[in-house]
Amino acid sequence: MDNIIIEGFIGSGKGAAGRAVGKAMNLEVVDLDRRVSDRLKMSVADIYEKFGEVYFRAMETLILKEMAEDKKAKRRVIVLGSGVAMMPQNGKYLKELGHVYYLRLTKETLRKRLRERRKAHRWINDDSWDEQVEAIFKERGPAYMKTADVVIDADGLRSEEIALLIKSYETGQTPIPEKK
Repeated sequence: MDNIIIEGFIGSGKGAAGRAVGKAMNLEVVDLDRRVSDRLKMSVADIYEKFGEVYFRAMETLILKEMAEDKKAKRRVIVLGSGVAMMPQNGKYLKELGHVYYLRLTKETLRKRLRERRKAHRWINDDSWDEQVEAIFKERGPAYMKTADVVIDADGLRSEEIALLIKSYETGQTPIPEKK
């Protein structure tokens, strides 16, 4: 399949970039978190609270698997939740679905963005949120690198600029690097 898949940390601009790519390339945009939420008819926060992270991650995997198996689906932009790459079994489905673009940010940019949106993320504990960001950065960065076909250093880039970069890869203007 030739879907465009966008991954990255919370606050990396995945959603805005996904919408910009969808607009630039006239493609449907699928938000994986929203798919899980719609399936369970609950908010993501309520799913975490009621069932826990392991259950949420299992639902993400199930939906990815279903999308990978749907051979009639049209090309689309898929915006991943920030923890999808942490589940090793998801790598297979991501590769089947298309090209994965990792929107990479520096720790400083990530901290700044999360600080501005702290209220939107209940998981950030006021007393130790800096340490939590550091732990997530160390834990998830290598997983993103493993699943990514292309790494986009997104610091300072607007979503429209990211969309143009992704479009250049997808149209062959810029070759997608071979994985080592």
